[in-house]
Amino acid sequence: MVIFRIVKNPLVFGALICATAVYSGSISVRNKRHFSSTVSPSDIIFMKGKIVSNPVKSSRTQKYLLQFEPKFVRTSNGIVSTCSGILSVMIDSSMVEAYFPGKLYSEGCKKGTLICENGAIAELSGRTGDDDIFFADSGCSKGFPCTTAGKITHVRALFRVQFRRLMYAWGAAGGFLLALLSGIKEYTEQQTVDAFRNAGLSHILALSGMHLSIFSDLAVYAGYGICGKKAAQVFQVCAILLFVWFAGFSPSLRRAFFCSIGLMILSLCGIKKIDMLSVLSAAFLCHIAVVPSDCMNASFMLSYGAMGGIFLFKELINGKLSYIFPSCISSSLSTAVAAQTFTTPVSLKLFGTFFPGGIIASVVVSPFITIFIYIGLLFIILCLFFPVCAIPAGIVLNSVYSVIKIIVVVFSYIPGISIQI
Repeated sequence: MVIFRIVKNPLVFGALICATAVYSGSISVRNKRHFSSTVSPSDIIFMKGKIVSNPVKSSRTQKYLLQFEPKFVRTSNGIVSTCSGILSVMIDSSMVEAYFPGKLYSEGCKKGTLICENGAIAELSGRTGDDDIFFADSGCSKGFPCTTAGKITHVRALFRVQFRRLMYAWGAAGGFLLALLSGIKEYTEQQTVDAFRNAGLSHILALSGMHLSIFSDLAVYAGYGICGKKAAQVFQVCAILLFVWFAGFSPSLRRAFFCSIGLMILSLCGIKKIDMLSVLSAAFLCHIAVVPSDCMNASFMLSYGAMGGIFLFKELINGKLSYIFPSCISSSLSTAVAAQTFTTPVSLKLFGTFFPGGIIASVVVSPFITIFIYIGLLFIILCLFFPVCAIPAGIVLNSVYSVIKIIVVVFSYIPGISIQI
């Protein structure tokens, strides 16, 4: 039945052929933005250019990794060269976090402070190490481009800094909410991050369709209540664009974005019966065409694998489980099991581990996460108009967060399975 469904649908079949060709090594994925210069990357000690990604902090090294687009570089011999493409840059946390609440600005000034946000101009000094990663020893910010796009990215950077400050005031719960709404994990407790990983729930902390759908649904309800059905679609588009603009694209969020846009286009065309597997396949093909380098990212493979498993096997699994469990439980459980059908082999291949407890943990924890996000959004809006509510809002959020943390920690004790492939 599943094989017939794949072969019968040209979009699904095309996506399957494309995926098979890519992951079997039959075709090589070309990085459209590969770094190139007239000088060797190993000789580069200075470069000036633009930050083109959100910095991601490594839990192992406590340094930040970001993508940098140099306009020119300089070598140790004084040779200056123009260049094209993108380099991965590793930056010390003191430089990146100098403007963050709760961090020491004076420590960052010793090596130069950076506004590490997408679109910011910066100068970096350092050396190029293994895998062509540039290790920045010092640097300084040069503002944002004096263009319309530059002004927009500057506003985004200011919003993200102010959002950090608001969330920081709410303590551990604020740090957790910050990670769920913007992908910024600097203020999330390491114990919580480890517990989510060991419980097989790392996908909850990664921005994806769940987070995007919450904003989309809120916008639809607000638009429908204020101006009617047609306005609801406008509100939905604006909410999706605003969320991805603020949070920044990651492979999993880009997948959710392509799927959401596809669904809205079909809805505007008056198509009521939508095959979600076809939408996912179309999103996959568009994603590969637009950003081919994403396909080798773990979150890309896990995101598409999870959704593909759900759309292919959920109904089949739910039909079996509905004889054992009530409909609400069997539906959630079948979703979790179906998602694991493709993500389990991917996880074993990439990481050598699999956490079977994540199936049950997803069913139990996901509703609490949704409630937490809704409460957090409500309190954010409330505190913007009534700042005096910040303290009681923080108490409520930390109470809900404590419940979530306890549940996740309990599931984290379920041993994982390690297999080397």
